[in-house]
Amino acid sequence: MSTPSRHRKKAQPLCLIGDSGTGKSHLLIALGTEAAMAGFRVKYTLATKLVNELVEAADEKQLSKTIARYGRVDLLCIDELG
Repeated sequence: MSTPSRHRKKAQPLCLIGDSGTGKSHLLIALGTEAAMAGFRVKYTLATKLVNELVEAADEKQLSKTIARYGRVDLLCIDELG
């Protein structure tokens, strides 16, 4: 059985755009769930939560550590950008 890291390719962003109520969040969660079930490390967060966490980390001089923690995941799902 192959592991996800063997097939690692250059990271590419994916942005889901559409009107409210069209299933973007549902699709994002489904993609993250499938990736996790396939063995990838996945983190789901809201954009506002991520920004607040980064601002707090910067205030506490922990920004590099926080960014590194996010960098260890294979798939970062950020929801509610708008």
